[in-house]
Parts: sequence; C-alpha cells; structure tokens
Amino acid sequence: MSDHETRPTRALVLGGGGAVGVGWQTGLMASLPEEGVDLSLADVVVGTSAGSLTGALLTAGRCLTDAHTAVMKFFNHFDPAARSKGAEALASAMQQVAADPDSRRALIAVGRVAQEHSLMDEETYLSLLSQFAGVPWPKSFMCTAIDANTGELVVWGPDSGVSLQYALAASMSVPTIFPTVPVHGHRYMDGGILSHLNAAAAPATDILLALSCFALGDQSTGKGPRLASIAATVNDELTQARRTRKVLAIDPAFGDDMAAPNFMGQQEADNALAMGELQAAHHGSRIRALWQPDAQ
Repeated sequence: MSDHETRPTRALVLGGGGAVGVGWQTGLMASLPEEGVDLSLADVVVGTSAGSLTGALLTAGRCLTDAHTAVMKFFNHFDPAARSKGAEALASAMQQVAADPDSRRALIAVGRVAQEHSLMDEETYLSLLSQFAGVPWPKSFMCTAIDANTGELVVWGPDSGVSLQYALAASMSVPTIFPTVPVHGHRYMDGGILSHLNAAAAPATDILLALSCFALGDQSTGKGPRLASIAATVNDELTQARRTRKVLAIDPAFGDDMAAPNFMGQQEADNALAMGELQAAHHGSRIRALWQPDAQ
C-alpha cells in the first residue's frame, strides 16, 4: 500500500479579511516552514477573498510574500479614506447578511448595490491581478465567490473553466469598492460576505486546518455585536466539521486595541504581517501535530 493511500487527507481553509487578512496569513504561512510545517501537503486548499490570493500563491508554488506585495499595489489606487470606506463596506455587508433570517435575500440586495457602485473600473481592477493571467489553475486549489444576482455561493476549481485571474478577482471583490466580475454570463462578488471562512465548502478529508482572519469562538463575543454576529455562522461551520474530521482553527491575536481594525489599512496590514510571523512560532507545534502527526 502506498504512502498516499495510508496518510491522512488534508484540507487547508483560508478565510477572508481584507488587506489585514492577507498580511496575517502571509506572515503566518510563510513562517510555518521554520516550525516544520509543510502546508504544500494539502490535498485541497479552499480560499475565500483574501484567502483566495494566499491560497493561489501557495498551490501555484509562488512566493507567499507576493500576496502582501500585491496588496500594496491596491493601496496605490486608493487614499486612506477610501480604504477605510472599503473596510466599512465589507463589514456592513457581512453584518447585513448575518442579521437577515433570509440570507439569500440579503445577498441579492448586497449584490444589487455592488453592481451599481464601485470605486474602480473593471479593467483597472483586473490589471491588479495580471500576474495570474494565463496561469494554469493549481490542481489542489479552489476558491469561492457569490453570484451578485442570485446570492448563490459558488466554489471554483481546476475543472470549472474559469480563468484563475477572474476567479481571484471575483472572490476578492469587496462590494461598492471593487466592481463585480463577469464569469460565464454572470457577475460575482466577494465570497466572504455570508461566511468569511467557508469551511463547509471544503471537500471531505481526515484533517482540516482553518486560518480565520477574524476572531473565532469565545474570542468573538467580546468584540462587539457586529463581529459576534458574523462569527456565529463560522463557528457553526467549524462545529459541524468537527463531527466528521480533526479540525484546528487558528485566528489572529490582535488584542483589544484591534477589536474592530480597519481591514483595508496599510499600517494595519503591515502589523498583521508581523503578528502572523509571531503566531507561527506560537502555534507551530500545534499545527504540526495535526498536519504532520508522523513528524512528531
């Protein structure tokens, strides 16, 4: 029997969280090899919004720090006030959907506004992800987006027939800041509006490692009603996942001074990068024990 047949299958779920999320995941993921953790062992990587960028780079064998560099390109197109508005737009859309008993109806309403308003034209937005133009879809990578007209969550992979550049643009399209993205006759927006993690989108595996850019579990209750309501959906997803597989979820240790950070802020993104690096050392042994139990 081969090693592939006997070793546990692994899913890596990378959540959304704006520029801060990209910074935090970049710092954490780029530093984990120093702790003996090989994330490239993932059988499947599911990325949402910020996590779609870091996930695409990981599975394509690119340098993870390119994600943070890409975010810097976005900053060149917006002044600080516009970036702050972007963070507020993302949080407001997520809260609106979380508070509505009919999430599909709420997503359709968000999608309608997203198609009418944006601070950047489609051509410029897509050009910021030109490094992915023509890049073959990594075989282990999947990413999420939401149909702006129907509110349906879609999960694209290697067999979806969607270009990697357009899929990433759609997954990261923050409503009213970035334009919705055309794919196969539909328009799509940020995949993290209903769930910033989308752990339920991961195929069945023995192990699931989730990197959430927002506080989880008991930590979310002290961050105010907005983040607490957003966290409820994600916590439910992880509870369900734990019934069928081994799960470890890691979230940022921002502290009370960043209870509601500007997730599109440049300084905040730089701070998150450093925080991710520190947390790699702190959580490295826990992640390695789950991810590579034979290496213990």
